[in-house]
Amino acid sequence: MTKTEAQEVLSFHSCRNTNVNDPRWEYGFVGRLRPSSGELNEDNFIQIMESIRILKHDLSAETIDKNLVYDIISIIRLTRTWCVSPGGLNNNLTDHDQDKLLTWVGIIEKTLFYLLDGADEEIAFQDYECYLQDSSDQLLKAELLRVI
Repeated sequence: MTKTEAQEVLSFHSCRNTNVNDPRWEYGFVGRLRPSSGELNEDNFIQIMESIRILKHDLSAETIDKNLVYDIISIIRLTRTWCVSPGGLNNNLTDHDQDKLLTWVGIIEKTLFYLLDGADEEIAFQDYECYLQDSSDQLLKAELLRVI
């Protein structure tokens, strides 16, 4: 995937892409969170993280494209507002789905935080790598190591 493609992927997952007729808009990360939009899709989360990985240098640069950051922040903010906040748009999610969403946006948020701070890839993507290894113990260990 190229940088341009990665930016496009993020724009669809955040529902900020103006091409609302493209199925990626409706079936992207935020699009799936709208009421009655169906099940969560882990592949959407992975696409977001792999796009961020491709754009890691752009997110660590001294000058950053505002739209790139806005796409990522939109994913985080809309997920929390719509699906986790009391009275959110999508009240049909189970507690398990809400926990999964919080895990995903937490990983996205931490990755963005560390990239903006100039951390190297190993630190920035540590939680994501632990998630891929499916180990909550590893996630806790990663957080503790960063604090030290």
